[in-house]
Amino acid sequence: MEWLNFLLEFLEGTTSHWFERQTKTLKASWNDITKALVKGFSMKNVYQNLILEPNQLKQGALELVREYKERTNDIAK
Repeated sequence: MEWLNFLLEFLEGTTSHWFERQTKTLKASWNDITKALVKGFSMKNVYQNLILEPNQLKQGALELVREYKERTNDIAK
C-alpha cells in the first residue's frame, strides 16, 4: 500500500487526525478512503466540522496532556 504512505505525507491538522480515527478496513481501500475524504471535507462539511469538532475532542487513554493540548491547538488554528 504505497499509496497510503504517499497520502499520509499530504495530510495535516484536522485531516490527519480524521485519518487516524478511521478503521483499518477503510484505510485499506483507495476508493473508500478518497470517497470518505471528499465527503468529510467538502466545503459544506468543512464548516460543519469546524463548528462540531472542538466539542467532540477527548483525550486518548494513553495520550499525554502535552499531546492532547497540541492536538487541540492544531484545531484552533
